[in-house]
Amino acid sequence: MIISMVDILVFIFSLGLLHGIKSPAVQLSVRVLLGLGLGIGYGFLLKLTPANSLLDIIKSILYLIGNGYLALLKMLVIPLILTSIIHAILNLGVGEERSIKTLSFYTCGILLAMTSVSSLIGISVGHLLGVGSGLSLPEFIQVPKHAYTGVIDTLMGMLPANPVSAMSQENTIAIVIFAALLGVAARTLDHKDHDKMKVFREFVASLFAIVKRLANLVLSLTPYGILALMSLLLLDQGTAMLSGMIRFILAMYAAMVLVMGMHSLLLMLFGVNPVAYFKKAYIPLLVAFTTRSSFGTLPVTEETLRDKFRTSQTTATFVPSIGATIGMNACAGVFPAMLVVMTLAVLHQPLTLNIILMVMFINALASLGISGIPGTAYIAATVTLTSLNLPYAIVALVQGIDPVVDMGRTAVNVNGVLTTSLMVENLTRPDK
Repeated sequence: MIISMVDILVFIFSLGLLHGIKSPAVQLSVRVLLGLGLGIGYGFLLKLTPANSLLDIIKSILYLIGNGYLALLKMLVIPLILTSIIHAILNLGVGEERSIKTLSFYTCGILLAMTSVSSLIGISVGHLLGVGSGLSLPEFIQVPKHAYTGVIDTLMGMLPANPVSAMSQENTIAIVIFAALLGVAARTLDHKDHDKMKVFREFVASLFAIVKRLANLVLSLTPYGILALMSLLLLDQGTAMLSGMIRFILAMYAAMVLVMGMHSLLLMLFGVNPVAYFKKAYIPLLVAFTTRSSFGTLPVTEETLRDKFRTSQTTATFVPSIGATIGMNACAGVFPAMLVVMTLAVLHQPLTLNIILMVMFINALASLGISGIPGTAYIAATVTLTSLNLPYAIVALVQGIDPVVDMGRTAVNVNGVLTTSLMVENLTRPDK
C-alpha cells in the first residue's frame, strides 16, 4: 500500500512538472521529450509495484488520459482533411498565369511521384530491419474487426459513395477523394465567377484557420498523453518496447538517407552535381533540421533557390509554396509506410505486394494538402493505416520519440522541395 501511495505521488509530481514548465520559452518538443522520459521511468516504477486495488486505479487513470488523448487526435482527422485539402486546391496557382498550369503539372506530378517512391523505400527498409518485430499489441490498442482484403475491395472502399457515411465509418481516403473533388469543383467555379466564390473562399480559409488552432490545442496535450501511454507500454511490455523504438529510429534515418540518395540521382539526371548542390543547399537543410518546420524554412528555401541556384522568381516562390502543402517525402511517404510495416509485424500479418502498392498510392493521395498543418506526419499515417483497416492508435508507440525523428523528416521534406524546384526549372526553361 505504501508503494502504491508513492506511485500516486510520483504521478501527481510528473503531471505538475509537465504543467509547470509550460511556457512560451519552453518548446513543445522539450515537454514531449520530458513526458517520454517521465513515462518510461514511471512505467518501470509501476512494474515493480505488486498488484493491488490502488495500482488498478492508477492504470485506469493512465488509460483514461492516454486513450482520451488518442480520441482527441482521432477527432482532428476528418476536419483537417476536409479543410486542408480544399484550402490547398483553392490556393494553388498563385504565380504567373501564363506558366501556372505547366508549373502546377510538373510540381505536383514530381512531388507525388517522389512520395510514392519514398513510401516504397520506407517499406523496404522497415521490412529488412525488422521494424516492429518482438513487439506485442498493447491492450489499449483496438484491432479492427476486418483485415485488409485486397486491391479491388480497397479501391472500391475508397470511392466516396456517401461522404457522410464515410466520415462516420472513418473511411479517411474516401474523404480525401471527396475533398479533392470538392476543391477542384470550387476552383473551376472560382475561375468562372470569382465574386460568387469569394464568400466560400473566405469561409474555407477561416475554417481552416480554426481547425489548425484546434489542432494546436490538442497537440499541446501531447506531453500528458505521452506520459500516460509510455507508462502503460512499459508496464505492458517492459524493455522490449524500448529496443523496438531504437530500431524504429535507426530504420527511419536509414530510409531517409536513401530518399536523399534518390534526390541526388534525380539531380544528376538533370545535370546537377550533387556535391555542388549540397554546398549551396546546406543552409535551408540545416534550418529545417534544427527548427523542424518546413513552413518556417520557406523564406530560406526561396532565397537559396533564387540567389544560389539562380532559378526564376516564379519557380523560387511557386514550387516551395506547393511543396509545403503537397507530397512531403518523409512525412507523407517514409513515415506512414514505416508504420504500416511496424503494424503488420505487431499484428503478425504478412506484407504483401498488394499492400505495398496500396501504400504507395494511398500515401501520395493522402499527402494532398496535409503537409504544413500541425501533426502532418501523424495525420498522413492515420489516413494510411485506417485506409488499410489497420489500428491507427499504433502511432502512440512512436509519438514519444517524434522530436528525434522529425528533425530528419523535415530536412528530407525540404530537400525534396529543393530537388523538385530544380527539376521544374529545368523542364520549364524557355529554351526547352
